[in-house]
Amino acid sequence: MNTTPSAPSAPPVAVVTGAARRVGSEIALSLVKRGMAVLVHHGTSTVEAEAIVSKIRGMGGVAESVAADLRDPRAAACTVFEAAERMGPVSVLINSAAVFQDRALPWIDSYHCSLHVNVNLLAPVFLIQQLVRQMAEGETAHVINILDWRAQRPGPDHLMYTATKAALLSVTKSLALQLAPGILVNGIAPGAILPPEDRTNWHQQRAIQSIPLKRTGSPQDVCDAIDFLLSSRFITGEIINVSGGEEL
Repeated sequence: MNTTPSAPSAPPVAVVTGAARRVGSEIALSLVKRGMAVLVHHGTSTVEAEAIVSKIRGMGGVAESVAADLRDPRAAACTVFEAAERMGPVSVLINSAAVFQDRALPWIDSYHCSLHVNVNLLAPVFLIQQLVRQMAEGETAHVINILDWRAQRPGPDHLMYTATKAALLSVTKSLALQLAPGILVNGIAPGAILPPEDRTNWHQQRAIQSIPLKRTGSPQDVCDAIDFLLSSRFITGEIINVSGGEEL
């Protein structure tokens, strides 16, 4: 009888965009705890990306990093999946990277518009396209788009950011229909999770004024929602608000 132990199977691969910093990095770390290998995408945050990769490897996990400029969304998507395919078949795609800028209407120009459209909307679309192209027949996958509660209840600020997140919400629902049953497509709409780096007290003010739970959230709250969706085989086309009720 042959008693030679079989080689361990490779872990499933997850792609996380914007995974070098802030919430994206916490998402990457949480997926490692689910036993996944993670491709850490970043734009220019090379040092931070390599730090996350080193941390994952220190946890006994598998990770690689890839730089790709989402302002050129189609080329970036190809670059990301070329790197991912060297790790193995991708079964999870988390579109976390985003541009979050605020300009009043008189100061909006074409660059401001194209920046938000390319990064927040077209990059997820082309990344999902690449996911579909690399999947073999019979395989299944999850796509989770990180949205924003503003996409469902726009305010007067962050005009292009909100518009592109609302468009991504629409794409999420449309692709949930188009890609079923093999790919489950859902969205998570965070609220006050991490404040902008230039407005560190903004979320505390919001908690007092407009969040029913009267407190801010944490990246772990987003990771918990992702974990819930990845554990389900019967949820698609849904948007989970992780906002403390701020969108109500």
